[in-house]
Amino acid sequence: MYSAEKEDGNAPPPDAGKFIRLGIVAVITVIIFALAGNQAVILSMNVTEFAETFTKPLTFSLIGGITLAGIALIRVNVAKRSSLFWFFIRTVINYINRTPNDQSSQTIPKYTEYKLSGVHFALWQITKVLLFGAFFANLMFGFGLLYLMDGNELGIENVQAIFSLPFVTPPTDPSFAMENVTPMIPALLIVIPPIIAAIGIRLILYVGFHSVISVVTSYIHDTTDGKPRYLNYLSTIEGIIGIGIIWAAFNMFFTDTIDYNTRYAIGGTFVIGAALIAFSIYDKMRAKVLTHMFKRDVYIRVISIIAIALVVGIAMGVNNSVADAKKIEYLGPYTAQQIGVNRYLGELDLIIENTHEVNIPTVNPNIIDQYVDDNDDVLSKIRVWDWNAAFAKLKPEIGLIPYVDFEDNDILRFNDKLYWTASMKPVLPSSVSLENQWYNEHLVYTHVPDGFLTLEATDGQIVDSSELFSQRAIYYGEGGLLDETWSGYPVNRVESAELAGAKYDGSGGVDVPPPLSWIFEPNFLLSYPGESVHILRYKDVNERMQVLYPYFLYNLFGKELDSYPVTDGANTYWLVPLIVGFDTRDIPYTAGNPYLRLAGYGLVDTYNGDISLIKYGDDFFSEMMMNQYADDIIPTPDWLEEQIRYPEELFNWKTEMYNIYHVTDVETFIQANEFYEIPRGLDTYYVEAKPPGFEEPEFVGLLSLELRGSQGRNLAGYMVVENDLSNLGKMQFYEVPLDSETKLLGPTSVREALDRDPDFAQLKTLLRNPRIGDNILYRVGEHDTYFIPVYTAGAGGVVAQLGTIAAVGAGFTGEYYVGLGETQEQAFEAYLQKLSGIVPTSRNGADVVQLDKDERIEKVMLMFDEKGLVLTKPTSLQIPISFLEGEIVFYTEADLEDTENMISEFVKDHLGSSTRILMWEEESVIYLGSVKLVDGVAELHYISIQVGK
Repeated sequence: MYSAEKEDGNAPPPDAGKFIRLGIVAVITVIIFALAGNQAVILSMNVTEFAETFTKPLTFSLIGGITLAGIALIRVNVAKRSSLFWFFIRTVINYINRTPNDQSSQTIPKYTEYKLSGVHFALWQITKVLLFGAFFANLMFGFGLLYLMDGNELGIENVQAIFSLPFVTPPTDPSFAMENVTPMIPALLIVIPPIIAAIGIRLILYVGFHSVISVVTSYIHDTTDGKPRYLNYLSTIEGIIGIGIIWAAFNMFFTDTIDYNTRYAIGGTFVIGAALIAFSIYDKMRAKVLTHMFKRDVYIRVISIIAIALVVGIAMGVNNSVADAKKIEYLGPYTAQQIGVNRYLGELDLIIENTHEVNIPTVNPNIIDQYVDDNDDVLSKIRVWDWNAAFAKLKPEIGLIPYVDFEDNDILRFNDKLYWTASMKPVLPSSVSLENQWYNEHLVYTHVPDGFLTLEATDGQIVDSSELFSQRAIYYGEGGLLDETWSGYPVNRVESAELAGAKYDGSGGVDVPPPLSWIFEPNFLLSYPGESVHILRYKDVNERMQVLYPYFLYNLFGKELDSYPVTDGANTYWLVPLIVGFDTRDIPYTAGNPYLRLAGYGLVDTYNGDISLIKYGDDFFSEMMMNQYADDIIPTPDWLEEQIRYPEELFNWKTEMYNIYHVTDVETFIQANEFYEIPRGLDTYYVEAKPPGFEEPEFVGLLSLELRGSQGRNLAGYMVVENDLSNLGKMQFYEVPLDSETKLLGPTSVREALDRDPDFAQLKTLLRNPRIGDNILYRVGEHDTYFIPVYTAGAGGVVAQLGTIAAVGAGFTGEYYVGLGETQEQAFEAYLQKLSGIVPTSRNGADVVQLDKDERIEKVMLMFDEKGLVLTKPTSLQIPISFLEGEIVFYTEADLEDTENMISEFVKDHLGSSTRILMWEEESVIYLGSVKLVDGVAELHYISIQVGK
């Protein structure tokens, strides 16, 4: 006996497709809701706190994403109205609804016959753009697009010239690239590459995938019917490959390297692609009557492609062989364009080049003291303390505070003095238990109360930071908890949980009322269910700038960009360099070097987090920023003039570019024997110095350069960048001629000179493992001199002490001159004394014989005794008329003969029959004279002999 249900058992199954469609819609809805719910509160807080500053980059990204998604995804073939996505959905539904007896052709519809309804097709095009537009989001493209829509230019009209570049042999000077390439650089950086990428995706989707799916489904249906049309399938595949090869050839125009073979590579690729398309059209016509390709057809196609590739390969090989012998003729024109474009990228034409003639002028021992005094403007500002020594001195200042640590150090200038400034970061003490971690992270350790420690870089004295920074509390800074988490407090708090009872009352952060506060942080649901909470987020300076101004680079060459504190006397700010950078792989002749420019600076308030922009650059991107952010850009404040500094990262990069592209002669460039390099381990030194040509000491960045590949470790010159606002970023290179007789010692050679000095060797033993500090090259008067501090430390190496300062002559002709002293002035004086021969100096292993002062005076008196003369020392001299008949310096045995000759001449010419010599002494000089009557007037005739101290 059967029930009614059993009788209906043979009824058709329910429509599974309906449920699958509903399920897909439901899944998409849940995903969108989950994502939106997770981000909605944060988005709302960002809009509330930052308003248009936050939404403007989003607008640019949205415009760029929608435009590129439209180019890549929107189908314009209304007649066919096909869709891969919905075709797969239909296929999956058919597969689920299939019966055991269904064939593959019944499960998988034929793609060429699948068509959406008009309304469905139109809605799907809009949905694709909205759904996948985020994957195409391109901030810079949207930024540039709006800039163009405002009527501005980015050189798009010049891009067409790129298609002729590989087929034109340029001249052997960079003028060709300057006229044809540089005008199109803005468009090739911002607008063109995203469009090409979107078109490439479109070709992959609508030519590649669509055609392959069409072939596969046609094959399935034709096989089921017993009539597979292999020739038709192959013709389609040929067309796909041909189009792909032609697209690859098209992209070869957008390359960073062009040479004499590029035209053959592009032409050969185009011909192969065109041949495959021709074969495809021909086979498509034959497929109407044939089902298979003949074997000879296969041979023809394979041989044709191989023949084209061989012809192109042989032509390129022959060119390479000829170019090996005629490198200048073949490669020279393209090398000239590479030099020109890269000099434009690095702004190398703006670098002033000076010939630096190195000499070692001796200073008359009589005026060494005066010479030192005359150059006190430089000597008094020598940077004696390096960061390691400053750190050792500053570290004890933290004391036993467990919740702060050092984060960064910077060399700053205030009132024409240099200071090492260490900035602090808040850290969670290790003693905090796990259950108390959340509370302490978000409500207690919210800031650094006194965020800066300062040490004067010349005398090493620790300075009360409040004298420089009135505002020392850091709520927005770098590292530690500022980088890891947010902080907050209930809006209506009576007592504060912050460190030392601090109560934040700045403008940073945003009030979050319930229930948004519950969604932001579930703990607030129970702790503050009905109270708004003030939240401070994006407390790390770089993260904050990245969120609001994502156009710039905050990490450069794998290292976080350095920002440093500045102050207007009341408030403290972080000065963040705004460097814009682009990949230049689509720009001819760039050799892959990036496009980097300093657009300006960001001023971030350490207490409130407010941001102001300062414009500096005059390139196209700086103009774009000015166009969109005119209300946020402020004039450079007067107080910033002495504190601003050119970014070290950009200075280093420009110098690296200069190392290669200072060579403008094509032949020399190809020979590669005059390239420079930065000595290993050397960083940019920011110092107050007076390079040649400077009238006063200025705050400059200094970087020494050596000749690349040279076995000697002498300097090829040094690069200087100015930091004063009026000349900010102005770079000068002081080049030592390659044939200069006097060499300029490099950092390694200077260390060797110091180690070889006998006085230092003795002192080094007494100091017991001293640490050698920075060796910085200064120009003092006419002397290139390295000043090297030598440090010793107390017990455990905690407190750094200055053992001595070495002044080492940078000029070298086979002799090293090293002076030691407790101060830089004393060290330089000792160096001049050795240079003048007053004290022994290392001279290729030999020493100059030195006499002390008493020995020198004794030898002078002996000369007079031998001549039978009597020396008399008067208590005072009151002769109305006096004549200096000669002067000489007597320090070493080498000076003895000249001194004796001068005395003999004096005795012969002015003493006559008298045997009496007057002698008196002033400091380091002795005077010897004789009084005689001329026309009844007493005259004093005398000589001076400098005998030293």
